[in-house]
Amino acid sequence: MSGTPPAAHPHLGGRIRFCVSCGAELSYRPWGEGDGSMQLCCSRPGCGHVHFLDPKLAAGVILAREGKALLVQRRHNPGKGLWTFPGGFVNRGEVVAEAAAREALEETGVEARMGPLLGVYSLPGNPIVLVAYLGEIAGGEPRPLDETEAVKFAAPEEIDPAELAFDTTRAALEDWRAWMREGRIPRGHPARGGR
Repeated sequence: MSGTPPAAHPHLGGRIRFCVSCGAELSYRPWGEGDGSMQLCCSRPGCGHVHFLDPKLAAGVILAREGKALLVQRRHNPGKGLWTFPGGFVNRGEVVAEAAAREALEETGVEARMGPLLGVYSLPGNPIVLVAYLGEIAGGEPRPLDETEAVKFAAPEEIDPAELAFDTTRAALEDWRAWMREGRIPRGHPARGGR
């Protein structure tokens, strides 16, 4: 493969070396408005397929009870043994909020009633974009399932940032704390605590 080494992409099984359209080797070529950016392209004349290494979309939901967030301890890598709120990748054609609710059900066995959008988290060098919501438990009692080792409710001051699986998790939980401090969560909503 000519040019820069093949691109690493966490969702395509490692390094990309060959064109998905024709099987020829890939190489980096100048791209865009002359700003020095490079793009992975097929080297075969006549094909020229451009391989965009787009970010992967994830959705999550902070489900709270009495001002404490439901956290799950991850059973698998990445982040095995660390904590996050329920979430995961959005499937093709799936509505983002529905993906967050599905992940809550798959990871904890609870039905989530989706609330407001908390934020969108895109960090430098991170190929994952997280869309996080606030929500409440509409049915079921949280329990660990196939993807989780344990579940717990934790107040903001009880959450150790060093024990969180992802930087996007930290950022979303910081925003949740800020929303609580600023009174942006409606009175009576489980994410706020108190009545």
